[in-house]
Amino acid sequence: MDIRETKDIRSLNKLTILNTIIEYKNVSRADIANITSLNKATVSTIVKELIEDKLIEEGITGESTGGRKPIILTLRENIGFVIAIDLNVSVINIMLSDINLKPVHTYHLPIETNNFEDVFADLCDILDDIINCLPPSTYGLVGISVAVRGVVDLEGIIRFIPDLKWMNINIKNMLEAKFKVPVYVDNDGNYSAMAEHHLNPNYKELVVITVDDVITGGIISNNKLIRGFLGFANSIGHHIIDFNYNEQCTCGKYGCWEQFCSSKSMLKHINKHMDVKDIDEFISLAKNENPYALEVLDLFTKYMAIGITNLIFILNCEHIIINSKLISAMPELIHDIHSLIVLPITNFQDISVSLLGDKAPLMGASQICRLNFFKNLC
Repeated sequence: MDIRETKDIRSLNKLTILNTIIEYKNVSRADIANITSLNKATVSTIVKELIEDKLIEEGITGESTGGRKPIILTLRENIGFVIAIDLNVSVINIMLSDINLKPVHTYHLPIETNNFEDVFADLCDILDDIINCLPPSTYGLVGISVAVRGVVDLEGIIRFIPDLKWMNINIKNMLEAKFKVPVYVDNDGNYSAMAEHHLNPNYKELVVITVDDVITGGIISNNKLIRGFLGFANSIGHHIIDFNYNEQCTCGKYGCWEQFCSSKSMLKHINKHMDVKDIDEFISLAKNENPYALEVLDLFTKYMAIGITNLIFILNCEHIIINSKLISAMPELIHDIHSLIVLPITNFQDISVSLLGDKAPLMGASQICRLNFFKNLC
């Protein structure tokens, strides 16, 4: 075994111990040895390093099981901060969290122009303000992560945001050059899937569908995120479900799923008959059984069932989580969608509503920042 291999094993053990402390919150050295199957000497040595790195600290003593009372280890509170950015097509949501992923502040930047340079300048102004006001910590800002409602390749380059007409933007390099911290960029569906899988680790085959101004998805298979050959595996909103539809999608095709079930498309459909300003107003109309709202709701239910049926046949997923403001407000729609799903040769475990809501991509993005920070330290 060469030195590099030895270092790799040591780094892996260090990261394993750190992740164990994060997951179990308050654990002793003996607990860590039992959970990880590492020997006690290795655990003690690495714990000493993590304390010296100011990542963990010794806290209260635990209950004795007959010998000396164990000392409890916890993650330190003031290690550093991460910034998560959710780049939607109409608004940018920003969340500052500490290393424990506890939100400190959230910010909202409306997108009022399709000019990327102007939007990027406004975003940088807010990030400057956030960074200049960071509370004291050991490592300061440790990373920025961007969730994009569009096509992102494996290098983190925004290849296409159809609604904004943004193409081939290396926002990762631009942010790293300005703020001198690691930057991670991915599709919001992937980050949402990571966050949902963290809450539902028992599901090995999971699909997360986010229904907002656009429709995005995240695919977990065998407990791993599936990105595909170029990183575009989750562009589920642009699979065609009605090839006879004569209106063109923002992506250039006709009859995409997004044209029937996204919040933006639903408002477009109902506004052929009346003036509805946002999805909240639509939900109110639907709950009050407005005939136009119910007509659009029936369309939504029908096409959600078609799209989900396609995903089940293609992916053979165990569980589906839907992150939708509309379905969260009207959870009875899940039953209606269930009743329209036709599966003669396959099956799935269940469909559920996300508990994370619009925070899902921000939480997944924050998790990636923290994970990579710890990997780089170990």
